[in-house]
Amino acid sequence: MIKQKVKDFLDKQLVDFTNFRYNFEEDGEYLYVIFNEAFGEQVDIETTFKIIKDTLYFHSTSFGWKAVEKGSGNKFFWIEITKESKI
Repeated sequence: MIKQKVKDFLDKQLVDFTNFRYNFEEDGEYLYVIFNEAFGEQVDIETTFKIIKDTLYFHSTSFGWKAVEKGSGNKFFWIEITKESKI
């Protein structure tokens, strides 16, 4: 269930981009997404997702756990990706 929710979230976020590559690693209640390419650059960015009360959360090293499916929560995902990719 978590893998599909994260895949749906990433598909929605990256719909206008073709220069992102990533893979998944599951570890119990957590799903790690490892980005190998972001904005066309080779990167090594690891992000963490988990589900809390049927809501998808993203972990940001700067902001902690944030719900990404509600309101403008996806901004924390983008802050983390752009910060780590140094664009």
